[in-house]
Amino acid sequence: MSEPETDRSQQPFTRLLEVRPGEPLRHENLTIFPLLSEAQPELPYVLLGDALDLGIVSIAEIGSGSVPSLLATNRGEVDVLILDGEQLIGAKQNRITNRTIILEAKTETVIPVSCMEQGRWHHVTDEFRSRPKPRHAPPGVRRKAREVEALFVATPSRATTAELHQAQGAVWREISDVGVSMGVISDTGALDEIYDRHSENLDDWVAHFSCAADQLGLLAFLGHRPLGLDVVGSQALHARLHDRFLGGYVMAAMARRRQAKESGSRDNGVSLESANCFLADVGSALRGHAPTVGKGTYHLIAGRAIGAELSDVVEGTERLVHLSAFPG
Repeated sequence: MSEPETDRSQQPFTRLLEVRPGEPLRHENLTIFPLLSEAQPELPYVLLGDALDLGIVSIAEIGSGSVPSLLATNRGEVDVLILDGEQLIGAKQNRITNRTIILEAKTETVIPVSCMEQGRWHHVTDEFRSRPKPRHAPPGVRRKAREVEALFVATPSRATTAELHQAQGAVWREISDVGVSMGVISDTGALDEIYDRHSENLDDWVAHFSCAADQLGLLAFLGHRPLGLDVVGSQALHARLHDRFLGGYVMAAMARRRQAKESGSRDNGVSLESANCFLADVGSALRGHAPTVGKGTYHLIAGRAIGAELSDVVEGTERLVHLSAFPG
């Protein structure tokens, strides 16, 4: 006789924060569950885009340039938050951040990144610039960037050039697949060009998914398949990031839209049970401590879900800053 299944919906989500899925919002093949919690105090960070605009942070190539690393300088008096999946535009080639990082005030930090623009290796700007609308990478690209990071976390001094090239190649292939699906062929393979070409449609989709007052995260499904989730440690912070997180998930849904139509598949909606099951996968996944870049405590998540969790001590209390997770 097989063992009875445990109620996975009752598994803890994270040791630092309890969330629950709200009523889903749907548009075509994309379903978004708002992740809700009791009111949480604000987190005292400036977002990277704002810091770049204010001139208190600069991000530049290291020396003549190193594809997987950049130098971030925080000249300000406040800590600055960089989110995993954030696109950095300019310098010798566009990059994506592989992990969430808190740049402590008055510090220089070498940050791990992946290349988002295969066909360019020359300066177009001295430093990376902000966008009027910061755009998060699609979840598939973010997931592949995790594999680049994993090489450095597991064997920072022993990862071979071939291993790094293979992991980076997987990021480029993911971007290429999105471009082909969206009918965009970039001369340099730039993800940002795909967003530029479809910015109007992207904004139309994002408008279908409003932000709830008690929301501090979201869980996305493409059809009946989970795409991933993002949770931050306060409602005020999520309100500033809501559209940015959505942009990546919307891009993934738009890229698969044609395939869904050609297959004639019909989506009858994702159940709350499915959302709770994925939250349980994240909650019960193994968490392993990994070296922190910048400030805070960093854990990698592995198992039925993969991802990472960054926390920080704020006014004497450990707080969740950002958790992102994707199907394992």
